[in-house]
Amino acid sequence: MANNQETHWFVARTRARQEKKIRQIIEEMGIEVYLPVREEMRQWHDRRKKVEVVLIPSIIFLHTDKATALSLPNERGVPIRFAINTTLVRHEIMTVPTHEMENFMRFLSSNDEELQIDEELIYIPGTKVRIARGPMAGVEGELVRVDNKKKVVVRLTGLIACSLEIPMSRLEKIKD
Repeated sequence: MANNQETHWFVARTRARQEKKIRQIIEEMGIEVYLPVREEMRQWHDRRKKVEVVLIPSIIFLHTDKATALSLPNERGVPIRFAINTTLVRHEIMTVPTHEMENFMRFLSSNDEELQIDEELIYIPGTKVRIARGPMAGVEGELVRVDNKKKVVVRLTGLIACSLEIPMSRLEKIKD
């Protein structure tokens, strides 16, 4: 049986367009929360403005212990629902392994314009690779071929995937 004091990355769902407000509420409680966002320049008829765009609608990630996570909607009234991992025999709250979450956060923080969130790549199997050189050195992912281009995919299993075109010379195969 898992220790309830262990911290995990929990996947939580929010109401539509409430991700930033929920992030603020949870941060004010002193709980680590991650909301994948990207700054984009938006054009209105009278002005241009840099805005923070949520990359995975209605999803936030909480890094805390299970008891604290469960207390948020039940005792503290935070309007979230936890994603359920249906791939297990017993349906449990979905957690993301720490190394996958760290890779995902580092990947999204790269500010690389070629970075794409590609939900179609979630279930494509591929060769495990590590980026050996460059600003993303150390990030692990899978090598896939999309439109005859080789890309590295970093995924949160069963949830989302990000892809980035990387020259093959920067990659090394991870030995099993």
